[in-house]
Amino acid sequence: MSSTSVQTAVASMAGLFQGLSREEQKELLAALERAGAAVYRALAEQEDDASARDELLAAAGREEENASCLEATLRGTTAVND
Repeated sequence: MSSTSVQTAVASMAGLFQGLSREEQKELLAALERAGAAVYRALAEQEDDASARDELLAAAGREEENASCLEATLRGTTAVND
């Protein structure tokens, strides 16, 4: 993917948030975080290097934590890390 294609994709993603309320933005971002976690997990499944695989799975976990944090703010609660 070229640098221009990446910039276009980023601009498209940013456009998804335009016109949404703050709560809708949080809901969308939480969904995107969970989708990102799924991508990290898929990449980890394809990774031969155990260290890289562990890092990708850790990144997936952070994406899930981000989603949980956003969802907690929507519920008016605090996300708790176990």
